[in-house]
Parts: sequence; structure tokens; C-alpha cells
Amino acid sequence: MKLFKFISTVALALSIGLVGCERDKIGYGDKEGATGTLSFMKFDVKTSTDIEIISRAATSATYNYVIRIFDANGDQVGADYIYGQMPESIVLTTGTYSMKIQSQSQIPSAEFESPVYGATVENIVIEEDKTTDVGVITCKLINIKVSVGYNEAMWAVLGDDANVLVEIGDGALNFAKGESQNGYFAAPEVSNAMTVKFAGTVDGNYATMTRAFTDVKAGQWRKINFIMTVNEEGDATFDVIVEDWCDEKELANNIDVSEEVIGPDPEAGEGEEENPDAPKVIYKGGSVPTSPIVITDGMQLGFTISAPKGIAGLSVDIASDNADFNNDVLSMGISPIDLVNPSEAQISICDMFGLPYGSNLVGQTETAFDLSGAVTPLLGFPGTHSFTLTITDAEGNSTSTTIKMKVNE
Repeated sequence: MKLFKFISTVALALSIGLVGCERDKIGYGDKEGATGTLSFMKFDVKTSTDIEIISRAATSATYNYVIRIFDANGDQVGADYIYGQMPESIVLTTGTYSMKIQSQSQIPSAEFESPVYGATVENIVIEEDKTTDVGVITCKLINIKVSVGYNEAMWAVLGDDANVLVEIGDGALNFAKGESQNGYFAAPEVSNAMTVKFAGTVDGNYATMTRAFTDVKAGQWRKINFIMTVNEEGDATFDVIVEDWCDEKELANNIDVSEEVIGPDPEAGEGEEENPDAPKVIYKGGSVPTSPIVITDGMQLGFTISAPKGIAGLSVDIASDNADFNNDVLSMGISPIDLVNPSEAQISICDMFGLPYGSNLVGQTETAFDLSGAVTPLLGFPGTHSFTLTITDAEGNSTSTTIKMKVNE
């Protein structure tokens, strides 16, 4: 039975303590045998879209950003890390390192609506028996954004066969008439050339035009606009004008820094203000990701519950899109679990998953909510599982936060 397998797996995991290594040890550097620690306890990634909306504040990055660490020779140290699955720290031999962050592993040569954000942190110095903190990193657009438009006079005489071919490096995209999507091109060089080729019917006549533009760089938005003009004699001509929107501000990627994001809570309702004392769940120093966290064997999955006014009630509702999990586990009627006053059956599940429970939760302003113990048993059930925490404080403030975990096939 799946249930027997599930409980046996949990029991085995409990018997060995479900202890995962919080620190990865990687042996690279410039002094044999001497090591230091690179800490991610203060690590956070923000994504800036200033290129599009100049006044917009940086927002929390999605948790699938790829993190890569390189030694002084430019060789990658270890494998790729995923932002949402970062260890608390890693041990490195002494030396100087750099770190690169990208919102996806590879940058496509050209695709519609596929922006890639990234940042590079240089000169990360690891000293013997010391800890270096990675702070807040702000990622910005690292490919080239392109859009195509027409002025009113040009649009009025434009045939439906009109097409604009844009080429940058190895990438090429066709913008048909009325294409509203933005194109995103890889920018492998510091400076790139962009070729714009128009072909189509204009005022009843088939026309073509080719223009080349130089010094196109990553982080720029090249707005291609076709303009129809009429001279004093009534002769009409058209040309192409390219606006360049480029945000030249430096990345906030210093080591051991902090950043305050100004503005209202984007999840608060209209007219509502975020209550700073409301209970909340914290993950890696920030908010819980809305997208599922992909879990792997031995993964540490620690959260913190903060309730400045003291915990009065705490429950967790477990759900899954895996039919076997629903039939073999949740059919036992154990969810939702009242963690303050759990039943005997719920206590056994709390022990299996390592969840805190009991009256000692009441009045706590901060407590650990570690789901590392759930990783091993959940790995037997591919799909997406969710733990929805409802926290009520002593003043009656209540918040619900859903932690989603995905098990790949």
C-alpha cells in the first residue's frame, strides 16, 4: 500500500534525524586547506524593471533564478544553484570569487516576450575562518528589448502584408502588422549591430527598406517607429526612427548590503494598508514564493512564523494534486491540522513532518516552521503539494500563507 510506504519512509527519515547538510563544501581557491564561508542568510534577489517603468521599485524575484559561482580563473565552482533552493551557506577555500545570477539558465537568441534579468557580483573575497555575507542583489534586463510601431499617417496607408524583420547577432524576429508583443534578443557582445528590414504595401505600392543601427546594448529598449511624412508638394515618404530607452544606473549588487523596497504591499486590497504587526511566514529572509518550490532529496526547507502580537491560533491545511497522496494520506481526515490543539491522529502527522504543535506555541512571537521533514515522504508522490498556514494573533489579526512544493516526475 502507498500509505504503508509513505509512513515507513517517514519513520525511516525520522530515525536518521532527517538531517541535511546546511552547508555545501566546495574545494576551490588559492590557499590549500584554508577555508571560509559564503553565507546566504542575508541573500535576496530583486528584479528591477526600470527600463519600462522608470518609477517602479524593485520587486522580489521569482525563485527559479539560476546562481553560478566562479573562481578567480573564471571556472565555475560546483553546479548551478536555484535561488529558491539555496543552502544557508557554502564552504569555499580562500580566494576571490564572482557570482552570476540569471532569471533563466540560457538566453534565447531571439524570442517574443522572453525577458531575461541578471546581475554579476565581482570580488567576493573568502578569508580563512571568516564568513562573507551576500546581500541584496538587484537584477536588470540583460537582453535587448525591441518593439515596432507606426505613426498615424503611416498606419493609414499600410497594407496587411507589412512585415518588419529585426536581426541582432544570431537572432531574428518577424514583426507582422499590428504585432504588439516585444521581442527580446541575446546580447553576447558589449556592443551589437541591429538590422531592420521592412517589406510590404505602402499606399498601394510595394516597398522595401533596410536600415542598420550600431551600438545596441544589453538593457536597452529599441523602439522602432516607422514615420510617414508629406512634403509641401504633397509627396509622401516614409522613414524609420529608433528611440533608445536605456537605464544606465548601476546594479545594487554590493556584498553585505541591504535594500528597502518602498511602496505599498502589492497583495493588499485597494484602499488597504499593510499591517506591520500582522502575522507572516518568512522564507530566506523574505516572502514565501508564489510559485512552487521544486524539492529534491535532502533539501532543507526552513520557514519562520513571525507574530509580533503573539500566536493565538495556528492551523495548516494540506492539499495535493497527486491522487495517490489524496487517497492514501489525506483520506485519513487529518487536514486541516489545528497545531495548537491537534488530535492524536494529527499529532502523529506532526511528528512525521516535524511540525511544531501544542500549547507552547501560544504567545510565541516567532517560531520555526521547518518542512525539511516533509521532503523525503513527499518525494514518493510526484505533483504539487501545498501547506496553507493560517495564523491568528492575540489581537485577532489573521493571515493565510500557502507554501507550494513540487515533486518532479
